[in-house]
Amino acid sequence: MSEPTTTHLTAGLPGDSSVASWAREQGYLIKFKHQPTGHTVEFPAIISDFSDSHKPTVGMRYGSSQHDPITTMTKTGRNISFNFTVLNSSIEEARHNTQCVNLLIQMLYPKMDNANSFDGIPFINIHMMNILDGNSNGQGTLCVVEGIDYSLDFDNGVINGIEGVPRLNSSGKEIYPISLQIGISAKTLIQINSEPDSPSPLDSNYPSYTGGR
Repeated sequence: MSEPTTTHLTAGLPGDSSVASWAREQGYLIKFKHQPTGHTVEFPAIISDFSDSHKPTVGMRYGSSQHDPITTMTKTGRNISFNFTVLNSSIEEARHNTQCVNLLIQMLYPKMDNANSFDGIPFINIHMMNILDGNSNGQGTLCVVEGIDYSLDFDNGVINGIEGVPRLNSSGKEIYPISLQIGISAKTLIQINSEPDSPSPLDSNYPSYTGGR
């Protein structure tokens, strides 16, 4: 059985003059890469909010005749969440963005082998310019995505299908909002430093504010 073709969906359509195409040309993008399959999808970085939380897990116990506790630390967890907007300027772009959102949702699921068993945990690299840049290798920050929420904003108007153009569904009718909102929540993972000559693992592995981690 041959391997499926790796899918790479870009922001916007080639040759159009949409916000997505401008963002693609300028590099203002949010990129997602599914580790098990190599599939990638990107969106314009129209970000409404971004949250980055770091929380160490600390334990304390008291020995006999001790006033101060013995402190232990097991881990430090990092959670990120952000929301961004996807804009549709034409029926063609709306259909393209539908494919992009569908692929993003499918990335939450693991790859299956020929025996219908899990073949790889669905880790996702998220790259968002200098905000999420991993260890500065351009691959983004390795994450376990815990949730994807999207909402269709019909208040800003809609785009209808064009007569005579092939439909994407059996009902023969299409309607798309001009804008939709996508929310991402994820736990980040620290990747092993692959640069043995690095003076400190903190330089290349550990998170830093807007510094590309």
